[in-house]
Amino acid sequence: MKQALLFTLLFAFLIQINGLSIFTDSSGNSSSLLDINDPESKNTDVFRQLLNQETIIRMSLVKNVHALMKDMLDLKKSMATMETSQQKTDVEVATLKQEVDKLKRENQRLELENRRYEETFRAVTENFTKVDEHIQQVMEELEEKRERFETNTSAVLADLKVEVRYLSVTLLDLNKHTLEIDKKFPEMMQEKFKQLSLRLNTSVENLNNDIITTNKTMLQSVSDLENSQNMIQNSISVNISKTLDDMMAEVKQSKYDQLQLSSSVSSLEVFRMNLTNNLLDKPKKVAFSASVRSSSSSWNSGALVFSSVITNEGNGYNPSNGIFTAPIGGMFVFFVNVQTYGSKDIYVDIVLNGSRKVRTMAYGSSGSYSAGPNMVVLTLQRRDAVWVKHYHGSGYYYDGPITTFSGFLIDM
Repeated sequence: MKQALLFTLLFAFLIQINGLSIFTDSSGNSSSLLDINDPESKNTDVFRQLLNQETIIRMSLVKNVHALMKDMLDLKKSMATMETSQQKTDVEVATLKQEVDKLKRENQRLELENRRYEETFRAVTENFTKVDEHIQQVMEELEEKRERFETNTSAVLADLKVEVRYLSVTLLDLNKHTLEIDKKFPEMMQEKFKQLSLRLNTSVENLNNDIITTNKTMLQSVSDLENSQNMIQNSISVNISKTLDDMMAEVKQSKYDQLQLSSSVSSLEVFRMNLTNNLLDKPKKVAFSASVRSSSSSWNSGALVFSSVITNEGNGYNPSNGIFTAPIGGMFVFFVNVQTYGSKDIYVDIVLNGSRKVRTMAYGSSGSYSAGPNMVVLTLQRRDAVWVKHYHGSGYYYDGPITTFSGFLIDM
């Protein structure tokens, strides 16, 4: 519609331009050219001037038409921009309509919630009214109870006044009696203290005498027990030796060949020696030393196993699990030394039956190795277990027997 309007305006301007050209014919040739032989050649100048004016007017009109065409193009661009703006406006209007619809729905929802709140508020108001009425009833009941309490309190107070008078008299008598006791109390306490001191001294003397008598009795009993034990051990040893000698004599008289006889005699002699040692002597040499076999940079838990045995007198140390089990009871000395793996840190503990006793630490530094030694003295019972356990850090170093675990029995 807009383009048609623009074309109509352009056509009207063109018609006006053609209509103004009154001095030209339909072929476009100028009609101002006059015949020289025309009697009216005198008016040539006038026509020439008119022709010049027409040419000027045409040129002006052409300029105006070009300007008009430019304005029409600008108008078309403006109209296209207006159409784009109109589309954007339509989109915004649609968006606004959607927002309005949402707001309407939200308003409806809020109205519903407002109605619910109003109903709830109405119910709460009714409840408050009921509670207020109940409170008024309770206040009336409390007022009645208070009046009854005041009446009863008056009667009770009268009775209390009478009781207080009786108590005052009783307290006066008690005060007199207390004053008399206060006068006699120091003498009574002094007498009681003397009696208690005498009894305590007597009891202490009797207890000392009993302790002395008991010590003498216990010493005598221990001495008798040791003598009895020695006699029993000697008797057992003599009997076993005699029995074994008889058995050896019988074996020598048997019909076995010489090889079997020698083997039996040797076995019996070894058995007699072992049995005699077990009955008469306790093993007193218990000692061990062990080392790791290789380095480790990742060891970080459990027992540290020193699998390379150096000494194991008494066979108390187990190189497969790193645990020393006491073959006899007594006082033992244990020593551990752990070498760090490079710059790593390592902390280990010497433990007795799982209980940590002492700890050693080797703190590594850049480019060097560090040693962590420590020693402990422990009193063990037979079958107590001692081992080295990880506490913190990781790794240990091996360059021969440098990371070691040792222990020995102190011969008291």
